[in-house]
Amino acid sequence: MGYKTLLFSNPCKLRVKNFQLVYISCEEEISIPLEDISTIVLENMQIEVTNYLLSACGEYNIALFSCDKKHQPNVILTPFYQHSRNTKVAFCQIQTSEPLKKRIWQKIIKQKIKNQSNVLKILFDNNILDSFDEKVKSGDTTNIEAYVSKLYWSLLFENFKRHEDTKHNAALDYGYAIVRGTLAKYTSSCGLIPCLGIHHCNELNSFNLIEDLIEPFRPFVDLLVSHMQTLKEPELSKQDKAYLLNILNMQCQYKGEQITVQNACERVCQTFVKSIEQNSSNILELPKFIEAK
Repeated sequence: MGYKTLLFSNPCKLRVKNFQLVYISCEEEISIPLEDISTIVLENMQIEVTNYLLSACGEYNIALFSCDKKHQPNVILTPFYQHSRNTKVAFCQIQTSEPLKKRIWQKIIKQKIKNQSNVLKILFDNNILDSFDEKVKSGDTTNIEAYVSKLYWSLLFENFKRHEDTKHNAALDYGYAIVRGTLAKYTSSCGLIPCLGIHHCNELNSFNLIEDLIEPFRPFVDLLVSHMQTLKEPELSKQDKAYLLNILNMQCQYKGEQITVQNACERVCQTFVKSIEQNSSNILELPKFIEAK
């Protein structure tokens, strides 16, 4: 499985030769084995990409992001249904019962809150969010998530409002987009239908399931952004984006193991498939922060 995340910020040409991605610019030519690549981010509008490379991304399960004029990822290319049991998995997903969906959502939100609590503990030694996860009911019918999020953001960043045009939000959105695209890649490779969520159900959103599964991963991005030394500068720099791409290499705890966030994305999708196949939310495993020794 690929492990390298590549960010291309300058005009160049990208093509494939001898099972390698070939980077060509005015100054140099570099080759990288396709099997080593996990993610490609195209930031510059003057990058030329061959269709051979696009096809190879599907074959090698490489997530390819293209960015808009503001340098935010706005397009994701993912492999198209490579799973050998694609039809069976799709039928299971379509037939997932509402009670199971609610139990899975409950588990997702409980873990998100636990991870948010750990962020505050790591940064401020603040345990104010402890035990809130125990209040989450099936389907989060009392909307504990919203209450906790409001409290969480007020403590994480000073005078902060989510979705305002600030560097904090630009950094968060960039990090979330990378995780979202990685989850999109693995949902497709596991045979899942990304538009069919278990909680999110927006008819205009082709990635409702990804919006569900990303929730416990968001605090990992939040922690990474909180450690940025350049948040007072006006815009995200090339160095900032390279730093945020490291979210995929960030370590987390998963079923007692220490693995990368990227690997956790794959395993979450795999255990989600098993959960809907066996009609049990207990099978779904979610990422946790590494416990201090």
